Amino acid sequence: MREIEWQDGALYAAMWGGARELFSIVSADDFDPGDRQRLAEILERGLVEQDPENLSQWAYDEAIRLGKPSPPFVAQIMTAGFTGTAGYYGSKLRELSARRRVTEALTRGLQRIQGQESLPETVVYDVKAELDAIPAPAMSNDDTWTIEELMELDDEERRFTIPGLLQRNERLVLTGSEGGGKSVFVYQMLTGAAFGVDTFTQERYEPQRVLFVDVENNEFQARNNLNKIVPALMDMAPDVRPEWRSMKRRVINLIDTRDKADVIRRVVHYAPDVLYMGTAYKLTDITDEAHRAVRAIQSTVDRIREELDCTVIVEHHAGHGLNNDRNSMRPEGSSYWLRWPDFGYGLIPQPVPGHARFMRLQAWRGDRATDRNFPVAIRGGNVMPWVPIYQDEWDAIYAHLDK
Repeated sequence: MREIEWQDGALYAAMWGGARELFSIVSADDFDPGDRQRLAEILERGLVEQDPENLSQWAYDEAIRLGKPSPPFVAQIMTAGFTGTAGYYGSKLRELSARRRVTEALTRGLQRIQGQESLPETVVYDVKAELDAIPAPAMSNDDTWTIEELMELDDEERRFTIPGLLQRNERLVLTGSEGGGKSVFVYQMLTGAAFGVDTFTQERYEPQRVLFVDVENNEFQARNNLNKIVPALMDMAPDVRPEWRSMKRRVINLIDTRDKADVIRRVVHYAPDVLYMGTAYKLTDITDEAHRAVRAIQSTVDRIREELDCTVIVEHHAGHGLNNDRNSMRPEGSSYWLRWPDFGYGLIPQPVPGHARFMRLQAWRGDRATDRNFPVAIRGGNVMPWVPIYQDEWDAIYAHLDK
């Protein structure tokens, strides 16, 4: 079969100097499962760990060490003597893989339609998502930026959705202990955004479309949070009818492909400027595979941002204080949380004389932008539940708390 010949030719070319070119066109996933895919995985790893110009002996030794793929299969590929280039075999393999993935996606969609197990629009969306995920070869320069294009970008496209704090397409992960006031803090900021009111300065700005995917608070708990916020906002912005929604669905498992597609579809349909999701541990089924759970959340958020260019705030519980942990506020679970967001902050309750409610706001990762004005703490207020404390006030009144 020509398909097997293209795969074996691609592997041979990669082993003898063509690995870099081949894996710029295809990935190991484009090979048939089994020995061919396992050898491709070794060769792809060899691009980082070894001299890519001569991977043949190293790949053979790795196969012996790992016990797979079978050493005789690797030896057969090493001595096959194919004459085509890595680019030729790569392009053929990419076309073959794309055809296979398209066929599989359409077949699954047809089976679901015929089985009447899902609504037609759900099947269409899921199939489209699968087709969009198929990598396409770069046939032109349309998928790259030039210096001129980047320099001419309109700053308006990066407008603030939360004044002074967050712009479009940015991600904030907010951590804290249970019952510390995170939810009210988030409800205050985001409901203010829907009314077009900066709840820290009480200044007006353009109202934002806001959507909550709140899997922690039920509707009565959400109402209790809003009762502390909405009356004052209605006085401040009586002319605004806020575009504020909270998704009714509260049981979500983003590891499940259909759940993930359903959430993405619903969010994209509403098209918020600001999206809240949390608490993170309830966005996936309980699992010991912490990295997998985090990646499911992150990939969902990133797909939504790709579609909508919206600001996303994810609420998460803090860990339990590890070595080198910044103030014990790093997110619970996988270290993948540390590298992903644009901003990561934790809310730390502190007993302060004269304040019934007082929390320090501290970063557990470096900000990706330096032009932001996050408060250093928040305290209980009268008009709004939380009032910001900025660096100058902190230095003048509360600096002793750092000692």
